[in-house]
Amino acid sequence: MGRIQRFTMTEDEVYQVDFGMTTSGKLAIHPVSFDVRVAYDAVDASSTTGVQYFTLFAGVQYWFDLSQGVGWLAQNQGMFINSPDGITVIEIWIANND
Repeated sequence: MGRIQRFTMTEDEVYQVDFGMTTSGKLAIHPVSFDVRVAYDAVDASSTTGVQYFTLFAGVQYWFDLSQGVGWLAQNQGMFINSPDGITVIEIWIANND
């Protein structure tokens, strides 16, 4: 079945997002209006102290293939995201058999 999450992020506020899945599937992430930072730690997602983060560019849909053997993005933990430049909507789609 999977799940879809769509929410508005305020500027420079760190959010924890659950990307957990117990079966193989796909993960789609789409930041709508501003770039977002993704990190495994809240401090790294922060715009003032962040060092180890990955930037997802606004307007781009990112797709990840995930399974129990390969593609361990964050099935066992939450990840932290932040929109340091402005208010943005982020769309997350976890498509699997859960």
